[in-house]
Amino acid sequence: MIRTEIQIRFNDMDPMRRVNNASYSAYLELARLDFCHRYLTVESLEDIPFVMARLEMDLIASVLPGDQVYIHTWVSQIGTSSWEFSYEIKNQKTDVLYVKAKTVQVYFDYRAKTKLPIPKEFRICLEKEMG
Repeated sequence: MIRTEIQIRFNDMDPMRRVNNASYSAYLELARLDFCHRYLTVESLEDIPFVMARLEMDLIASVLPGDQVYIHTWVSQIGTSSWEFSYEIKNQKTDVLYVKAKTVQVYFDYRAKTKLPIPKEFRICLEKEMG
């Protein structure tokens, strides 16, 4: 599993003094970028070989000001041209679970503007993170 620590920003909060639900999807994006930094050489945006096709998220508890959180990310399913990341957003000190989420990514060539089967080398990277 990949562990990504998240810094809660003031503008992530809503008027109820908790992290706004829209901010959680941005946190998941940071976790996907962490995956990219570990396994890919990205010199331009077109080098990212996938597009997100689906997001599913369960908000279990509110993240409050002062909470320190991290995301565990792992690959939960691999298909021919797509794969699923699963995520848990938790408290760094208490391991309280705030969010469970899944995203589906499709292997995509931005230059050719087409989806492709997952290449063998990339599939090996995904398999390393299978949970």
